Amino acid sequence: MGEIRVLITSAGRRVRLVENFKKHAITFTCDVNPEFSAACQVSDKYFKVPRVDSSEYLKTLKEICKKEKINIIVPTIDTELSILASVKDEFRKEGILIAVSDKNITDTFYLKTSTYEFFKKYNFATPEIVTDLKRAKYPLFAKLNNSSLSIGAKKIDSFEEAKLLRGNYIFQEFIDGVEYTVDAFFAKDKVKCIVPRERYEVRCGEVSKAITRKDKAIIKEIQRLSTYLKGAYGTLTIQLFKRNEKIIFIEINPRFGGGYPLSFLAGADFAKMLIDDYLGKKLNYYEEWRDNLVMLRYDAEVIVDSSI
Repeated sequence: MGEIRVLITSAGRRVRLVENFKKHAITFTCDVNPEFSAACQVSDKYFKVPRVDSSEYLKTLKEICKKEKINIIVPTIDTELSILASVKDEFRKEGILIAVSDKNITDTFYLKTSTYEFFKKYNFATPEIVTDLKRAKYPLFAKLNNSSLSIGAKKIDSFEEAKLLRGNYIFQEFIDGVEYTVDAFFAKDKVKCIVPRERYEVRCGEVSKAITRKDKAIIKEIQRLSTYLKGAYGTLTIQLFKRNEKIIFIEINPRFGGGYPLSFLAGADFAKMLIDDYLGKKLNYYEEWRDNLVMLRYDAEVIVDSSI
């Protein structure tokens, strides 16, 4: 087989993810407005596509894949996960791997309520959902049931404040603890790498300061969690708190997270793992990434000539 060809969808600002894949493959990107996507500008080639909820989206995606002989599609945003999971078999018949978990996984973790039910079913600690706001013990944490990037998420200090919220909000007990994001890579229902990242600072829903932690308790609990994630594939991003040695799960995003570059730079190269799995190479469990590596993010610019 010649050089692997990867297509990253909804590329947006994910410059580092594109750079990671470019180390191992010819890397294409697509976006609704690729001219204004920094990640598209640094990829080998980019394409304009309709919105993911358009009836033309999948048709356009397949046309791109056939024309460019794409081997692997890597989705990056929550709203496209279940859509692409539903056509995995269809694309596989064309020789294209969509690197996404099965639909039961993407559907479960798209909503906060079904995520909560999953954690409760398998006896993992998670914040309780509060429905009686009048008698609740404040503070609570409010978030939109289907939000991503922490949009709409906020601490609520009183019933009066809770009443002001409008929309599909759920309320959970407020957890005061050390917050972690865990990057986990799955192949054939087995977790192959686990990288906990302690979150020091978050900006606009994405981590801006973090440090890798080889926390044995967290890694062990993620390994236990992985046995219940039937159909998991590729990268999963898992949010949790650690409080007095107790691990409390918040949510799971079955995609690359915004803070993944720290795991990559620490030595956990999920792009290479994905490509190796596609090529049929054996993947052993990997934990040789660097511990206590700090990431301090900053804004940078991609400058291109344009006639827009």
